[in-house]
This record gives sequence, C-alpha cells and structure tokens, in this order.
Amino acid sequence: MDALSTANVEFCLDVFKELNYNHAGDNVFFSPLSLLYALSMILLGARGNSAGQMEKVLHFNHIVESSGPEFKGLAKCSQAGRIHSELGVLFSQINRSDSNYILSIANRLYGTKAMAFHEGKSVTVEMMYQTGKFKMALIEEPQMQVLELPYVNNTLGMIILLPVGTADIDQVEKQLNSKTFQEWTSPSSMVERDVEVHLPRFKLEITYELNSLLESLGMTDIFSRVRADLSGMSPGKGLFVSKVIHKSHVEVSEEGTEAAVATGDVLAVKRLPVRAQFLANRPFLLFIRHSHTNMILFCGKLASP
Repeated sequence: MDALSTANVEFCLDVFKELNYNHAGDNVFFSPLSLLYALSMILLGARGNSAGQMEKVLHFNHIVESSGPEFKGLAKCSQAGRIHSELGVLFSQINRSDSNYILSIANRLYGTKAMAFHEGKSVTVEMMYQTGKFKMALIEEPQMQVLELPYVNNTLGMIILLPVGTADIDQVEKQLNSKTFQEWTSPSSMVERDVEVHLPRFKLEITYELNSLLESLGMTDIFSRVRADLSGMSPGKGLFVSKVIHKSHVEVSEEGTEAAVATGDVLAVKRLPVRAQFLANRPFLLFIRHSHTNMILFCGKLASP
C-alpha cells in the first residue's frame, strides 16, 4: 500500500498545482483518491499508448517499477486490474461500516453529454476558537505552521499548511512537492503540544471539468476520437472519453472538530503551559488524510472563506 500512497500524493500535488494555476485567487478543493479510483476504471480498458499515458499521469508506473517480479511479469491489463483491486481494498478500509463517516464518490465519467462548469461557492464566516493538544510543526523555510486536527477517533486528520511571518501562500506552494510534504508532516516534525486554534468555518462545493488539466499532465489520447485506444472495453472503433467531471464538498464547523478538543484544561492551567497560537486568518492549504493508510482523501486551498 506504500506505493499506492506515494502515487496518491504525487497525483494529488500534480492536480492541485494545475487547478491552482488555472483558478488563481480562487478556492480549490478536490478528492485525489476518488479521481484515482475513477480513472483507474478507464485504465482497465485502455491499451497501447493510451494506457501508457494514463499510468504515467496517475503515477502507477512507479508502482510497477517498485513491485516484485511476479507483479512486473503480469500483462499491462492485469497490472491495471491489480492496482484497481488494491484501490478497492483501500476504499473498504477507509469506508468501513463501523466508521462514523461515509466517503462518497461524487465524480463520474461521461461520454458526450455536455455539462456546465460551476465555480466554487464562498461564504462569509466567523472564526472558530478551540484549545487542546494537537500535533504541530514549525517550518523555517518557508515560514509556516503545520497543524493536524484529528477526526472520528483519529481515523482521519485535517492537515493545514499556514504561512506565517513574512511568508505567503505562494512561497508555500512553490516549495510544495511530495518530498517536502512528507518532511513537513512527518512524525519527527509534528510534535503534540497545547495549541490555541483560530480557524474559519467554511463550506466548499466545487465542480471541475478536468479534460484540459489531465491533457496538460500528459493524458491526451483517451480524449481523442482518433487516438484513443479503449479496446479493452469494446472492440468497436471511435470509443473515447468526452468529459471528466469532478465534484467535491467539505464543511468545517465546531461540530466537525469537537472530537479533536482535548479534555483536561484544569491540569493545563495548573502547570501554566505556553500555548502555541494558530491563527488561520490568511490563505492556507488543507489536506484530509486517512491515518492508517496515509491516503489523501481531499486536498484544497482556502483563499476566501
């Protein structure tokens, strides 16, 4: 599952950077895991160059390279099936029946049906205030605070990258890649401490049409009536993907973070700790991650709450 987690992070950051570039100044929110899962279904039927492009963009080629000889020896279609099956196992782990949450896949793949593009919605909100013990890192370059807010008995965690001091969100975005993300959020960097958290309530519901984004990453052939090779789905000619539509939704409120509030403030007062301040009054990046598998379920940027 480590290889899938790495592919998930790489693909997540690739898509984020493209969305952020194409929607400068706007809120950004999407689910890299649901996109991986949906596109892996197309990959099952892709062949030739179409399959090669998809594997590269989804970073599934690295899974093959890091796998043992038994996996590498499988045919391309069998490798895709194995990866898709492992993603299904991950979904089962993440969306267990005894969980206090439900992960819904909101994106679908359409053929030639036209869909309107919807911009992200923004609302005016008040700041929430909480105190408790949270995992937090202080990054020197760029100047940044990294905070993890746990949910549903630590099953999920919302990781926030907040620029501080003279740094701004652009500096964080420029240095953000899979390596720095792992470093910034590693157990050696994240230390549990008393923190006063000021966080805006916000609700995002954003829909994207992702054809041009995926093409810019290198997944071009599946959108071409002439070049697409989806012969694994149908022997007929001219089968191609017309549109990829993706919709994600998130709402953050006191109710959603109530489980993260640490009890025992009386003890904290007795030993008079110095509490760290986490004031999210400027644009920040957020990642909702499944703690057990390290898969990023959602990724976004709050530019205007």
